[in-house]
Amino acid sequence: MVRAPAAAKPAPAPPEGRVRELHERLVEASRSAQRPAVSLEALEKTMRSTEASLRAKHPNRRIDFDIVLKDGKPVLKPIVR
Repeated sequence: MVRAPAAAKPAPAPPEGRVRELHERLVEASRSAQRPAVSLEALEKTMRSTEASLRAKHPNRRIDFDIVLKDGKPVLKPIVR
């Protein structure tokens, strides 16, 4: 008997408080760097897709995010722990 492959679990939504905290830090860093800021929804969408791809590579690891400056631009950096 051949089993059908299990459906991939959707990536869990990042905690709302964490998304808001990172968004506030990103907006502040964007102002300091005189760059346009990203919307809260766009940040959450990016976090969700990045987390999903990292979970496929690192299934038993914790995924977190930070805001860092890269070439003078604030960016969202994933951290695998």
